[in-house]
Amino acid sequence: MRRTGIAILCASLCAGMGVPLAARAQSDTRGANARTAESPSPEWQFEQCMGGITYGAPLKWALSYGMGFVRESEKHDLCFLGAAKIGFGGASFSTGLASSLGPFGSGMAVTGGVMRTFNDPMGALAKRTYLGGSVHVWPLLGLGGEIGVYRRMGSDAPGTTHGRNMIIWSAGFGF
Repeated sequence: MRRTGIAILCASLCAGMGVPLAARAQSDTRGANARTAESPSPEWQFEQCMGGITYGAPLKWALSYGMGFVRESEKHDLCFLGAAKIGFGGASFSTGLASSLGPFGSGMAVTGGVMRTFNDPMGALAKRTYLGGSVHVWPLLGLGGEIGVYRRMGSDAPGTTHGRNMIIWSAGFGF
């Protein structure tokens, strides 16, 4: 199942549940006899895209879960997803597009989202909100990583405005 590969990518995702409803496919109104085995049309289905555990900055150890519109085909699978990730250092919500790339559950995704840090994040200011984007890559089924750039939002006291941008990263295992 190649959608498992997409699920693994999402295990290293940030998060968010805002999935675009426009991605929902139209259902086939023809009868079962009118469909041919020669030209099966992949349909979009709303289902789980990912779940897993990751470690990285600034969330530290984190659990992730995502759902979205998945289209499986012979060549590659696509998933418009929304995912949530909560860890010891903060929580994030993101949306994006994931695609499988090969036969071993490999794939990649691009996501954008919002992150809120808790009292003790790794390499970030505590209790701050960040907006940004990430690239997720999983070379093998079950293993993946994420790297992204997020920018701190809001106003800060003088002297803390330096370094508003932050590089985030994580590596993890998922299903």
